[in-house]
Amino acid sequence: MDIAGLPSDILVEVTARIAGESTTPLNDIVSLRRSCKVFRDATAAREVGRCMAVQREWRLHWWDKARFLSVLRRCAASGNPDASYILGLEEICNRRRKASGLLHLRRAMEHGHPVAAYTIGMIMLRDSLDLEGIEQAMEYLEGGSASRIRSNIKIASVRREAASVMRRLTMRRWKRAEPAAPCTDPLCGKMEETAEAWDEADDEQRRFCSRMCRWRHEYRRFVERI
Repeated sequence: MDIAGLPSDILVEVTARIAGESTTPLNDIVSLRRSCKVFRDATAAREVGRCMAVQREWRLHWWDKARFLSVLRRCAASGNPDASYILGLEEICNRRRKASGLLHLRRAMEHGHPVAAYTIGMIMLRDSLDLEGIEQAMEYLEGGSASRIRSNIKIASVRREAASVMRRLTMRRWKRAEPAAPCTDPLCGKMEETAEAWDEADDEQRRFCSRMCRWRHEYRRFVERI
């Protein structure tokens, strides 16, 4: 069958699937774009940018960062949550543009990106100077799209992903902040004596006296990982 005779929506769907499933999505999309006019038009569709597996193009961050950021911006404009997430961390970690970075992270969160919600919460915990700021951070960690990271079963994988992206983007490391109100309970955060768990899952066996202490503990674990 002549490719030019296929419906445009089918061509876009095929192209978007390639962008999302290929191990080298950018090279494949560029090759399609150069192959013929119908595929050039298909690759320009918003759906292709939304599905692009940008997390598989990390080599560009080191080899051609300007191109990497250009690809991220185009994909983020198409509603790609991974692209918005990486752009947000780039703005915050490397360009010191917190407001712009949080805007990108919130867009990723609104598109259902749980790691973006977690990262916003960690950033706000780091920068909080009082109890009100800590409460706002916990609202991000516990509400809206972030509800998918509330269980201890999932939070370890979210923590790993967030730390992995941050390590790829920057050599700068966070320091632990002193809590605004130290906990006075000596048993808070301690492992139960009978617990036998691996490091990434041991929070199931920890006892915390409050939400605040639970998320402070999580913040410390995140900082240790990055």
